[in-house]
Amino acid sequence: MEHKTHSYIENERGLPRSYREEERVVAELELLGIRYLSRHTSDRAERVRPPDVLLADLVRQPSARVRAAVIAVLLAHPEYAEAVPAALQQLGPAERRTLRLFYTAAVLLQQEYAERLRSFVARQWLPDRFAVDLDLPGTASPRERLTALGRQHRQQTQAYVNWVGTYENVARRLLRSWELEVQWSQ
Repeated sequence: MEHKTHSYIENERGLPRSYREEERVVAELELLGIRYLSRHTSDRAERVRPPDVLLADLVRQPSARVRAAVIAVLLAHPEYAEAVPAALQQLGPAERRTLRLFYTAAVLLQQEYAERLRSFVARQWLPDRFAVDLDLPGTASPRERLTALGRQHRQQTQAYVNWVGTYENVARRLLRSWELEVQWSQ
């Protein structure tokens, strides 16, 4: 059997280099109350990087599940919306597009899940920064706008993914993890 070599270097725990940054950023998300993402190690983060750097670093991750966690960060910490312009400056064109799309998904999910989010997050609405640029209908329901966003995402990326399901999955997993934490603490 032929043994394939990999272009990555393993760290002391045997993880590929590509996973090390992912592990670090997911550990930092735990400090922000975002604990639904599984990890390969039990290492703990001591602090969270600045919001603009965190948002940019999340979008740069090779793993789709970690990139999509940008939505969770914005739902859990709407104050991070202020860091989006600085994060966009740190990114290339494709990554900027991803952040704009995921940010807009977070805006719409925040509207759709407002009641459930209210139990866990202080009410601070995410400003709708990119909907006009994304040509989303202005007067439609959050659900209709989310569907339109999914179509835009598919067109812009040529990735034929269920984007609405992807967005929804992040919100549902985040909320479910918070709800379970409340149950466990009782």
